[in-house]
Amino acid sequence: MWFSFVTRWAMTRQLAKRRDTRFRSFEETERVVLLVQDKDLSSILPAIQELAGGGIKVTLVVEAKHKNSVPATVQGCYPILVLRTYWLLNRPTKEFLQSFDHYDGDVLLDVSTAGSLALAYLAVHSKALFKIGLPKSEKNPFQLQILMPGSASDKEEAGAANSASKPALNAGELLHNALFYWKKIGVKENNL
Repeated sequence: MWFSFVTRWAMTRQLAKRRDTRFRSFEETERVVLLVQDKDLSSILPAIQELAGGGIKVTLVVEAKHKNSVPATVQGCYPILVLRTYWLLNRPTKEFLQSFDHYDGDVLLDVSTAGSLALAYLAVHSKALFKIGLPKSEKNPFQLQILMPGSASDKEEAGAANSASKPALNAGELLHNALFYWKKIGVKENNL
């Protein structure tokens, strides 16, 4: 945590060298990488079944406070990678990155609802062609950004008084909305 500025600097450099990206439709996707926090894991299980039902392989990356809070198996997901980080840098370990690179996918879906430097680093590090997620800062690696009531950018626009009445952000709803818009964009692209 002390030297997390080094991690932010590395992310800025990787974003500056951003690789060419292109839209990847739901139908042509073979593997999806889902980034999630352990507190939100139960809310995304129905959407994981939707992905698996579509014939898509799912790599689940979970940021967990406790190793035992992550189930050993989730139907439709293989593998389940529990995020390991360097304490001082607040970034994924070298061994974890090697495992992550082996199971990296065509599309990355970041459904983490709270800010996490380690998950943001993974989103930037991923070689996925298309990235979908919730913007958490001004520097985002996502080509498709989902805005939901209660998100940081929505609060800035609506003001503090109006945002207090909106419901809290839920990773399951975020993933459901991301899949809905992703599929709709693919249908529109195919009908042109």
